[in-house]
Amino acid sequence: TPRAAALVCGLDQLTYEELERRANRLAHRLRALGVGPESRVGLCLERALDLPVALLAVLKAGGAYVPLDPEYPAARLRFVLEDAGIAVLVTRGELLDCLPEVACRLLLLDDAAGWPETTPGGPDDPDCLAYVIYTSGSTGTPKGAGVTHRHVTRLFAAAREAVPCGPGDVWSLFHSFAFDFSVWELWGALLHGGTAVVVPHWVARSPEAFLELLAGEGVTCLSQTPSAFQQLLRALEASPRRLALRTVVFAGEALEPAALAPWFALPAAAGVRMLNMYGITETTVHITWREMTAADLGQPRSRIGRPLPDLSLHLVDRHLEPVPAGVTGEILVGGAGVCRGYLGRPELTAARFLPDPFAAAPGARLYRTGDLGRRLPDGDVEYLGRSDHQVKIRGLRIELGEIEAALVRQPGVHEAVVLARSDRSDGSDRSLVAYLTGAPPGHAELRAALGALLPEYMVPAAFVLLEKLPLTTNGKVDRRALPEPERLRPELAEEYLAPRTPTEELLAEIWRELLPVDRVGALDDFFALGGHSLLAARLASRLRERLRLEVSAQVVFQSPTLADLAGALDQMSAAGPPDAAPALVATPRRVRAGRTGA
Repeated sequence: TPRAAALVCGLDQLTYEELERRANRLAHRLRALGVGPESRVGLCLERALDLPVALLAVLKAGGAYVPLDPEYPAARLRFVLEDAGIAVLVTRGELLDCLPEVACRLLLLDDAAGWPETTPGGPDDPDCLAYVIYTSGSTGTPKGAGVTHRHVTRLFAAAREAVPCGPGDVWSLFHSFAFDFSVWELWGALLHGGTAVVVPHWVARSPEAFLELLAGEGVTCLSQTPSAFQQLLRALEASPRRLALRTVVFAGEALEPAALAPWFALPAAAGVRMLNMYGITETTVHITWREMTAADLGQPRSRIGRPLPDLSLHLVDRHLEPVPAGVTGEILVGGAGVCRGYLGRPELTAARFLPDPFAAAPGARLYRTGDLGRRLPDGDVEYLGRSDHQVKIRGLRIELGEIEAALVRQPGVHEAVVLARSDRSDGSDRSLVAYLTGAPPGHAELRAALGALLPEYMVPAAFVLLEKLPLTTNGKVDRRALPEPERLRPELAEEYLAPRTPTEELLAEIWRELLPVDRVGALDDFFALGGHSLLAARLASRLRERLRLEVSAQVVFQSPTLADLAGALDQMSAAGPPDAAPALVATPRRVRAGRTGA
């Protein structure tokens, strides 16, 4: 229906008719700049209606979009721009300061009046490139996976049984468009005549605000990593809401069945299908699916179910020979979702994308996931982790080798090993710990240097200096022998200053509960001590319980030091309870070292 809502973001809305006109105008501008089939177009935009409009316009012009998250440091943005051979970069003027200078054409999203609103003509080849999404690389440099239109459209045809959806559905577009989960969220809505609700950056970081959005917009299809859903679940337990949810899709990291126990105990769970979907960027978002019920809560590990009907899943040993049911093997995936390969990386593509000996179709390929699993007696596959040093934290795929390569480039660092560790018995709430030898710079200097090279989620929360790395009998680093990091306050740029007020003392106590430190100073920064977005949400939740104040994670990001946060809380307390919860407003992002350089 042309006048049905296609996109919503806050108070802004676009109907399908308006989306078509705006995307067509921008597509004509892109065509005028030479964009056509196989052209790669960089998109560096905030989460607002502009983003899906620009994405659709690139596809209408015949090009392929390459996400450039404005939160990424300038060095990483430069690498992607150059490695992808970006022909045109689409952005807004206010984001130019965070972008490096590169040799490509620039298109600013200003007034597009005067450009045609008709659909651009031209080739319509489903095997043309649709997008290139970069993932972490074990050799120290990210790699771009190229996905075509055919790969995406067949995903939704294949997933129709798992996730039946239609024009009445409202999908949340929660994830960064640099994460392929966003492909599922956006096109799940638009290809079926539904509505995509663009979740602003600050709302995505506040479980309470996101819960209000879900209730207010009547979201029926929710996609979450298990980590993010746990934060949302805590908010729902604390403040029950009437939700319109029909389907919740989990992906991005392993789902521990027992973690869903609080959800199934809530009235909101009635009638909601909970789907565990396993997938990888290189195989177009989702590979397998399994519906989870309360009967699964006693399962010890994540069951990922069975593959979508146009995909195949094989479990093999180190010789790539099939293993019998019940035996652990590496997961190989074949079928219509296997992407082209890695842009400009033929050797790596050949190593990961193999000829498929199980397929009858000539030229069929298998993708080596590096994940481990085993087939259960009922035919389901159980996920058992990784065979290498790739990890997922908060749903984000990280090659530890890329962080290690960045560390050994720092002055004084001789060797570096990075692990993902957790203080919890169930392995949740993992954080990165770096083990170093040599005479490295201090904690603050290392964080700043890495922050100029890597996304924030790849900067270790703790650094441990060792005289030497432990080795196995055959001379390899013995990662199991690396010690747990001590709960010590790291060396920071600021001298330690003891908390001075009752609010600062309360905050310091809570920070010590959440962060791996023995003491917290009044001038210490929550994020410099190892905090991240999910811990900020947990901090806000504890403050609401202790102080009976409406504290959101946004307050933590706006006032990251202990003294500033205490001051903000004291002001909120003095003002008294608000008549209504204040609306979230856009605020400046935290400035990270290295973001502004070319």
